Amino acid sequence: MCGMCIEHTLTDFYTHRLVRSTTRRAAIIGAPLLILAALNSAVDFEVGVILVMIASFGVVLFAFKLLARVSRGGIGSGDVRLAPVLAMFLAYLGAQFVVFGLALGFILGGLVAVAMLLTRRASRSTPIAFGPYLCLGAVTMVISGRQIINFLGV
Repeated sequence: MCGMCIEHTLTDFYTHRLVRSTTRRAAIIGAPLLILAALNSAVDFEVGVILVMIASFGVVLFAFKLLARVSRGGIGSGDVRLAPVLAMFLAYLGAQFVVFGLALGFILGGLVAVAMLLTRRASRSTPIAFGPYLCLGAVTMVISGRQIINFLGV
């Protein structure tokens, strides 16, 4: 996941595109490895973790397709493909990680967009790469998500 996020972040900042093959490669390699890890972990939870991963992928895919349609291009198709893959990785850690990881991506992206608007470095029509913020939110949750969730008392 981190390799995909680094590649997407660099590409999206400079080209405002998320390469389909990078996301696909992470999903094709990551999903079986996550399933194997879930099956190798505690006997009581492996099916639950796998179901949460599948459900998270589906729900986030549907939600981002809906957001892309409602936002009329504000959320691009690359973001629609990236978010469910990130959700799948985060869901291995728990459903809360999916919610907080994606929410953190929206918060970080929104804060940067507001800062750019206030400093007049961007206008309302300026495209802002959203993929890097989704990735940053996901990686932050992987690294310190347990502390964030404990701090918030969830």
